[in-house]
Amino acid sequence: MNDNFGNLKLHLDSDISTHPRCKHGPTLLFSRHMGGTQGVVKNFYVCAAYRNRKDCDFYQEVGDKVTQARLFRLSEASKRFLANNDFGDSYKAVSDAREGKVDSDLEEDEEMEENVDTIADLAEDDLASEEENDAEDKESDVNGSEEVEAKESDVNGSEEVEAKESDVNGSEEVEAKESDLNGSEVVEAKKPPTVLKFCQDCGRASTPLCLIHDITKLSREDLDKPARILKAKSKESKEAQYFFSASTKEFLVDTIDSQGFTHVLCIGCPSVYECLPDTISSNSLLLDLDPRFLSFYNSKQFLWYNFFNGHFFNGENSSTIFRDFLISCDKLLILLDPPFGAKTELISHSLDRIIDQLEMFSISAKLSTMWVFPYYMERQLRQHRKDLVMSDYRVTYSDHIQFGAKEDAVKSGVRKLGSPVRLFTSIPLSVLQLPASEGYQLCAECRVWVAQENRHCDQCGECTSKDGRTYVHCDECKRCVKPTYTHCKLCQRCKLPEHKCVEGGVVVVKDKENIKKVVVEEKKFVGKRKSRKRNRHKREKIPKKC
Repeated sequence: MNDNFGNLKLHLDSDISTHPRCKHGPTLLFSRHMGGTQGVVKNFYVCAAYRNRKDCDFYQEVGDKVTQARLFRLSEASKRFLANNDFGDSYKAVSDAREGKVDSDLEEDEEMEENVDTIADLAEDDLASEEENDAEDKESDVNGSEEVEAKESDVNGSEEVEAKESDVNGSEEVEAKESDLNGSEVVEAKKPPTVLKFCQDCGRASTPLCLIHDITKLSREDLDKPARILKAKSKESKEAQYFFSASTKEFLVDTIDSQGFTHVLCIGCPSVYECLPDTISSNSLLLDLDPRFLSFYNSKQFLWYNFFNGHFFNGENSSTIFRDFLISCDKLLILLDPPFGAKTELISHSLDRIIDQLEMFSISAKLSTMWVFPYYMERQLRQHRKDLVMSDYRVTYSDHIQFGAKEDAVKSGVRKLGSPVRLFTSIPLSVLQLPASEGYQLCAECRVWVAQENRHCDQCGECTSKDGRTYVHCDECKRCVKPTYTHCKLCQRCKLPEHKCVEGGVVVVKDKENIKKVVVEEKKFVGKRKSRKRNRHKREKIPKKC
């Protein structure tokens, strides 16, 4: 197992309970090989949740002396962090809104908006009536002579005029009835009443301090679907939060139902958790790093949790609730949607921590796993999770250019092959039925549901496509490769037609016209960094002495 990423190494064999703590829980131990003198290694602790120092500035080298003043500052920072993320008042406001207890200020705002709408409608009606009266006056002036002639006409003519007027009045009555029906349809099409105002900037129920903030009006139905109304933290590098699309949510919920799972543990999948049927959601639990869900769920539905170090922000109470949940599990599905930029070995290690706890508290529980990850990370994932296999199902996200639906990706010109995100699961692919409405089909030879572009290869004995294209079989490599690859005799493998071949110490640069060979010189100083001459253009030249 190679845990190196460049010259940075993560030490997962260290006891995390002995590590120093930041406001996001226990830190992780890394080591870095420094340039210059060979063999110099720096060991240090950093935050487990965020990689950027701007998001969490904790950094401590192993062996550094920690003063009491530093410990006090860390303790105070943790207290402020928990106090700023106290959603008790917001949860109470949401609970009252669920029970129908609407705030008086909210009712006054609703009445004011209704009065404004009625005044606007009356003003439009008055304006329309004035225009009609003006038009009638003009017509009466023009047709004055005609009215005089009509009076001098015989009785039959007057009867015909009366008949015409009655017809006109009848048509007007019909039009009035139709307008009444249309008005009732408009009333029925109105939005459901607002029961709560939610501040997107604060991430909680609005208060008088949120006058200039981004306010969203919530209905009773919105309170049960928080992932639908919360703005995803997709623009923040520390969160990179996106919610599943409607088609992906439907597929996952149908799979959970058809596979007969009694309990579901959603780790970072709030949009799926809120769509679970009542029979399953009552036995399910959501774990997430986003504390905004504390406004909508109680402690038996949602736990504020740091997956990468196993830290519960609300302490021992949350740990007890999580332990009781694992004890009650019968047929459990762990649905995991981690950040794609996280180290694969760290995700696998954190998943093993939960699995070990499940085996400790519930011996009879049957476990299945679904891990959402890009297909190009299959090799790294399989190094740590031999029990997971990749399904052909394309996982899509809402409001995401690269990982959205295939049609949207093609229109934007970002990805012609659709989303690269797949499902890695321990569920046998032979029983994992993919939706035929989205173009998936059952392979007659493999007896596995695959994408329509994934064709069965008789030489390989399986459906080999990974990225959404139909792979072709190479007889020299004895495996299927991408259709844009050709076999290179120097490299003895399939590569792109224009590539650099490395044969011993010689680099062969292939062009369309000729082939050039360039000798590669060995680096004499492997660990030495190149000197950087910064701001050379800003330096002023010193005049020479005469």
